[in-house]
Amino acid sequence: MAEDFQHPVVLICGGPAPDEKAIEYIPTPSTLIAVDSGLDHARSLQLKPDLLIGDLDSISTSGLQWAYQQEIEVKEFPSDKDKSDFELALDYARGASNRLLAIGSDSGRVDQLFGMIAALASVAPYFEACHALIGKTYCTFTSSGANIYRKNGANVSVFAMGGIAEGVSLQGFRWGLSEATLLPGSSLGLSNELNEDIGIISVEKGTLVAIQPDSI
Repeated sequence: MAEDFQHPVVLICGGPAPDEKAIEYIPTPSTLIAVDSGLDHARSLQLKPDLLIGDLDSISTSGLQWAYQQEIEVKEFPSDKDKSDFELALDYARGASNRLLAIGSDSGRVDQLFGMIAALASVAPYFEACHALIGKTYCTFTSSGANIYRKNGANVSVFAMGGIAEGVSLQGFRWGLSEATLLPGSSLGLSNELNEDIGIISVEKGTLVAIQPDSI
């Protein structure tokens, strides 16, 4: 991948399996965390996680046995809890690296997908780089600024997350912005295009997500 993304924490999420090409986006070295049945997905991608975390209600029996055989650290939580397995993994990631990549699928439950995106936006201020590969869609979350690299296509949508985003600027895009205000739900940043190989998004107050569909 083109980004300067050294030694991140990589979360392999549960639910439906991620795209097989997702492995190409995992830098070496990385700290790999399997989120419950994400361990089964990691195995199918021939990855050995450093940690398995969750209530372990969806991981396969063979996957859990393999984790213990491989002496993978396991953090098990009760099923009745106030945080999702994904949020628990994010809590751990915050203490392990200032760079984050979450890998999941876009073919599962909409509520789970929405919760994943909202959770990533909420922790973006704690990371120097915060990304997600959801199916074939690449997402970049930032509360300051980030480079957006052209991938398979030039399409990029930019949205405010969790509240109003102020001082929003876009450089290297077909439709640029300069210290603009983005409201949650506004389509102002929808379906923009990169004019260059690298675009820059920045925000003075709030959080942005840049979404690049069909990235792999």
